[in-house]
Amino acid sequence: MCRKSMGKRILTDGTTLMWQSDCQKYTIRLSNTCFLKILEMAQAHSPNEVGTSLVGCYSDNGFEASVIDLAPLSLDSKGSRTSFYRGIAGLRNFFTKLRQTSSGKRYYVGEWHSHPGAPSFPSQTDDKNQLAIAKDTNTACPECILILIGHTLSNVDEIGVFVYSRKRGRIPLAPAHQSEDIADSRPPAVPMRN
Repeated sequence: MCRKSMGKRILTDGTTLMWQSDCQKYTIRLSNTCFLKILEMAQAHSPNEVGTSLVGCYSDNGFEASVIDLAPLSLDSKGSRTSFYRGIAGLRNFFTKLRQTSSGKRYYVGEWHSHPGAPSFPSQTDDKNQLAIAKDTNTACPECILILIGHTLSNVDEIGVFVYSRKRGRIPLAPAHQSEDIADSRPPAVPMRN
């Protein structure tokens, strides 16, 4: 299954959306449930910006990430029409409990926030903040994800996905896509051999 985004088709299996870097080294998968939570929160706080930390996991090589949930919105977060400060109240406890309940398999992988009425492209402040997170050895997140939802805050066409690498800086990701004939067909069945 595919969805259209920015003139391209996003590869999806019905439960996740996927973006890749041009070199195809970096891949981000966003669960459909998480995507719907992002849309709901962004619309509920519009016309102000809002966001939270992303919960997920990385592949063994660190270049693929799955974003499966959102951290709660911190009570000390502040949003306006053109800026957002993601607070920290309660997040240490949230992530400590998450690591314990998931046996260390779910953790902080980045941030998301909304840009109502604006493009889903990072501002200079976004760049500065995300690079600081990636370079901070205490966060243990050298490949930090930023997901931005912009304009009308209503669909997948308005999502920008970026990786901020400790070594490589900001890396834009584009919707992973397939050609029409591949996207709309199923692979042939392979007979089992005895």
